[in-house]
Amino acid sequence: MQQRGDAGKRSGAFTTAGPGNAPVGVQTWLAALDAIEVPIFIHDAEHRIVEANRAYYEQVGLHPEDVLGRPYYEIFPRRDGPLPGCRHGLQAAQSGHGKNDPTGDAALEERFTVDTGETFLSRSFAVHDEEGTYRHSVHILEDITERSRAEREQTRIHQALREREEQLHRLFENMTEGVLVVTPDGTVRYANPSAARLFARDSATLIGAVIGLPIGGPDAQEIELRSPGGELRTVEMRVREIHWQDQPAHLLNLRDVTERKRIETELRQAAIVFEEAREAILVTDAEQRVVAVNPAFTEITGYAEQEVLGKDPALLYSGFHDEGFYEAIHRALAERGYWTGEMWNRCRDGTTFASLVTIRAVYDSTGQLTHYMAVLADISRLKEYQSQLERIMHSDPLTGLPNRLVFQDRLHQALVTTQHHTGCFAVLSLDLNDLKAINYSLGHAVGDAILQQLAERLRATLREEDTVARLGGDEFGVLLLGVRDASEVATITEGLTRALDAPFQIADRSIPIAASIGIAVYPEQEAGAADLFQQANAAMHQAKREGINYRFFSEELTEQARERVQLGSELRQALDEGGLELHYQPQIELSSGAWVGLEALVRWHHPVQGWISPERFIPVAERIGLVTALGAWVLEQACRQGRAWLDAGFNFGRLGVNFAAPELTAPDLGQRVLATLERTRLPARHLEIEVTERLLVDPDPVVIEQLQQLRDHGVTVALDDFGTGYSALSYLRDLPVDRLKIDRSFVDGLPEDERTLAIAQAIAGLGRNLGFTIIAEGVETPAQREALIGIGCPWAQGFLFARPAPVAGIEAMAPHFPRGAL
Repeated sequence: MQQRGDAGKRSGAFTTAGPGNAPVGVQTWLAALDAIEVPIFIHDAEHRIVEANRAYYEQVGLHPEDVLGRPYYEIFPRRDGPLPGCRHGLQAAQSGHGKNDPTGDAALEERFTVDTGETFLSRSFAVHDEEGTYRHSVHILEDITERSRAEREQTRIHQALREREEQLHRLFENMTEGVLVVTPDGTVRYANPSAARLFARDSATLIGAVIGLPIGGPDAQEIELRSPGGELRTVEMRVREIHWQDQPAHLLNLRDVTERKRIETELRQAAIVFEEAREAILVTDAEQRVVAVNPAFTEITGYAEQEVLGKDPALLYSGFHDEGFYEAIHRALAERGYWTGEMWNRCRDGTTFASLVTIRAVYDSTGQLTHYMAVLADISRLKEYQSQLERIMHSDPLTGLPNRLVFQDRLHQALVTTQHHTGCFAVLSLDLNDLKAINYSLGHAVGDAILQQLAERLRATLREEDTVARLGGDEFGVLLLGVRDASEVATITEGLTRALDAPFQIADRSIPIAASIGIAVYPEQEAGAADLFQQANAAMHQAKREGINYRFFSEELTEQARERVQLGSELRQALDEGGLELHYQPQIELSSGAWVGLEALVRWHHPVQGWISPERFIPVAERIGLVTALGAWVLEQACRQGRAWLDAGFNFGRLGVNFAAPELTAPDLGQRVLATLERTRLPARHLEIEVTERLLVDPDPVVIEQLQQLRDHGVTVALDDFGTGYSALSYLRDLPVDRLKIDRSFVDGLPEDERTLAIAQAIAGLGRNLGFTIIAEGVETPAQREALIGIGCPWAQGFLFARPAPVAGIEAMAPHFPRGAL
């Protein structure tokens, strides 16, 4: 920087002398200004610089001649106008302020920052002359950039400390853990709200209180605090030494662990219960995977914990409950959150046990399902005791049969059920005739053994749905359910009498004993439960007086039953001894009158009663189990006769043989028929099996398969009595059938009955559309024949054409039978 000029150039504002003529004092004063290291400038009332020291010129980097006389705000500090404090101070000085102080006004301080970033402190004061007139203002500029930065940093630090203190205060105020600051004499200096609550006070009243000097250290220790209300709380305390407001103090951290201790106590108790409980406890997660079991679970089920962890509890399923049972459990858990009931479960070794089970759904505080817990109490022994008690209450201890109480209850149930649904049942009263004498002569032990053997025989003879009970002493009751009529009751009763025919073997003794049976049949006798048994009991006493095995309460039923039993015996004898024979009825082609086949019909000529109708003896054969043997005999005889006719040159067409239900459902049906054909050498195309429509309404697949097997070998199948068995295309279309036989009930009304005619016509049309041959049964008049021809029925049989006849009669009437063979 250029050195400044002579004193005259620099001090024009302070003297009237010319250049170089400045008084020595002024020059000395200016030299003093130059010696000051901070920038100083002096300006007049117009803010024009009249003098400045060397430091100012160095600051602005200009020569005096470039500075003097110009407003300072154009030089330094450079700005749009004077400094605000300077402007206000000048206005105050010019208004007369400070006239009494010739040395000038008090300094005004203000800060400014220049574009380069430095910060300066300006101290300015006005100078007046002796009269108090404003002369000029002096500005002393101090570079306070570093100091300002330090002040700002200090301010920032203080602000940060205040913010941290505020944060700590808010933190302490909102902590759930209590915080106390206590002086060495035990006086509280600070307490947050949580600490105050532990003492049942507020923070303001707790501060200043003397609570005593805490004993402890940084490790947690438990203390007990009692509130003014007497409530005892368990508190976990930690103590640290600190300085508080430059004084030594103790910082106490207090945590209320009362609830935690209660929960810990409950958990310990629950753990003891879990481990020591005699009931099995099983815990699963929300997905029903096992997460824990107790020792009792292992003891009861045999499964160790590691074997079931992560598994589904379904491994315990016994198989005794259906899906509906478990669905009901799931619904109860979803709706109520628990289920209680009895359940059968399976152990690891495969054995099952009865258990009383309680299952609960466990939810967390948000309502989210987390676990299921099941408690299983083994009640097998209780069930066993209950079963024993029921046996004692409801069964006879000697024979194990139901007792009188159970018999009466089941009789009442049967009566109620039958009253609401059509059906029939029978009550039997059975009494041993000579048991009292045996007890007297041979001892009660022998009598008891006879009763036990008798119970076994009765159980073995009766059906599963029947009930046999010991009513007391030598009296027994039998309940036969679902019987068709009195005839079936008689058949079952005959079986009971045969079971009692054999002597009883007691040790080395063979003891014969007789029984009398009385029978009451509902609804043949309209009566209540007690009356029905009284009727059976009365019939039993009457049978005993008459010396017969059994007797119905109704005389008519007794006679009918005896007749059927007798007829069954004689039918069996006739079958064994050749007392039966076959008759044959021709089947005719309606258009030509030619014979197209024969139907084999069994006939019985009784040596005393004469001809007995099949409608009478066939049901007897079914009831006594003779129908299969009878059917086999008919098939054998028909096939042999058919072979004989073929050998004689008589082409009879097809030979129809009726099959009853037991024959049709026999598993060896196909094998037996084919064996008969092979044995008799009758070609299969000449045999036709006739089955009633009712047997094929809901057919067994095995039956269908066997009929189809016979058709594959050439045997034809005819559906007899068609139209009487709920005919439907849905089953008829798939049956292995070749021919439909229109039942005689649809022929009797022809041609007068229009409804009957329409039905017969529909059957004929149905058969033709499905590819079946149609034949009508029971044709007795020419008008019926003409009506059948009119509806398109090609074949028929009936008395109009020929009555069933024995072999000789058929050979005599057959229009094309070889006469040389007669």
